[in-house]
Amino acid sequence: MFEKDTGMSFQNFWFILILIGLPFLYRFVITRKPVSLPHPDLLTKLKGKLPDIRIKTRLPLYLRLAALILLVLALMRPQHGFVADTGNRNGADIMVALDVSTSMNAEDFRPNRIGAAKEVLAGFIKGRPQDRIGLVVFAGKSYLQCPLTTDHNAVLNYLDQVNTGMIEDSTAIGMALATCVNRLKDSEAKTRIILLLTDGDNNAGEIDPETAAKMAQALGIKIYSVGIGDPKGAPVKIQAINGSWIYARNPDGSLFLTKMNEAGLRRISDLSEGGYFMAGDEGKLKEIFSRIDKMEKTRFKTKDIFIFDEHFAWFVWPALLLLLLEWSYRRFYLRRLP
Repeated sequence: MFEKDTGMSFQNFWFILILIGLPFLYRFVITRKPVSLPHPDLLTKLKGKLPDIRIKTRLPLYLRLAALILLVLALMRPQHGFVADTGNRNGADIMVALDVSTSMNAEDFRPNRIGAAKEVLAGFIKGRPQDRIGLVVFAGKSYLQCPLTTDHNAVLNYLDQVNTGMIEDSTAIGMALATCVNRLKDSEAKTRIILLLTDGDNNAGEIDPETAAKMAQALGIKIYSVGIGDPKGAPVKIQAINGSWIYARNPDGSLFLTKMNEAGLRRISDLSEGGYFMAGDEGKLKEIFSRIDKMEKTRFKTKDIFIFDEHFAWFVWPALLLLLLEWSYRRFYLRRLP
């Protein structure tokens, strides 16, 4: 948190009027105060030291005036302050829906689609320190991986654990969107966003993408759909029974290619007043997230937060000490005469 030292200040500066009036108070007191003399037993010892008598008889007055000055300074409430968290901040609630179906193993990205998506997402999360971010993963079903939180280290740790094969295969885009909407519906943030990253077409789940998009629209939640990979498709690696990795093939022996429904992704984004982007390579994916980052920044001014340390005790305790000293001096050294 940014802090700026504001230096020393006084909360009740108008008490300085009392300090200005002290010379008049001094004159009034000194001309009307009864005379105090040393104890008679000490007079013999003070012969030849009469100039010192005047100082000693006025010492209690000087002590009391010094104590009064210190008490007035304490009443002025000296403070040493900091201005914290100045300027503008950014804030939004963002749910990320990340496709973890087998097709995300396609190697048209380095090292593959899921790896590139995780890397770009991590950079995006690190660049939004004021946002609450949550993570939903989906394939044949959707699951909440991390709820909305400002603890971005936790989000990044959960993201690091994401891999293909952790959920039964298929692509339930509608269910993923519905899960995100459910997490954002009670949010009080001014800006609420769903980031959908997928390379496929919806082919599973009880809720279709358009229905989920209409739910988001009704709640004022924007959906930004990011298609990952070549729309024409790419071969996909799968793990064989013996543990080796091979390219998936169709029943006729030809290579199985991923299939993306660009029209469907654009439709759900348009319904929710968000946006659709097509990422054909890693550079384009980074560029898209940079654009989304700039588009969805909620600007709001925050009042300066002033943090003050009170220092009136610096003056109160010395004042009390002087008053005690003045009382002791009068009690044990001086005798007041009528």
